[in-house]
Amino acid sequence: MIQRVFIDTDVILDVATGRQPFAEYSEMTLAIIENRTVVGVVSSNIITNLYYVLRKLSSSDKAKTFIQEILKYLTVISVDHRAVLEALDSDFNDFEDAVQYFSALANNCDCLVTRNSEDYAKAKIPIYLPKEFVALF
Repeated sequence: MIQRVFIDTDVILDVATGRQPFAEYSEMTLAIIENRTVVGVVSSNIITNLYYVLRKLSSSDKAKTFIQEILKYLTVISVDHRAVLEALDSDFNDFEDAVQYFSALANNCDCLVTRNSEDYAKAKIPIYLPKEFVALF
């Protein structure tokens, strides 16, 4: 049973930007978390990345407001020294994804939701596309 789910940056950006055709299932994914069906987590570096991208697309105030809203139902977990070392030593092709994955593992996440599932081919926890995750509920 899924209790704790790590949400990748792309899923949140889909919602923030209304990116089509992805926004619908990404919004549904976040709605499952907002309804407290499961606990949703993001890493601290996701928050800074979100701010950077959203500020570029609109404004600092709008970026902060969006982040404040999602933090009402998403929990921020830290990226620690061990996660970075494990990511550096891993076979992941994408370093940022490796850092997120090892942070998710360190924080007892049951799965990870992303639109880039191929980047997590070496994962030892289930990796779901938003559409697949929503289908579980």
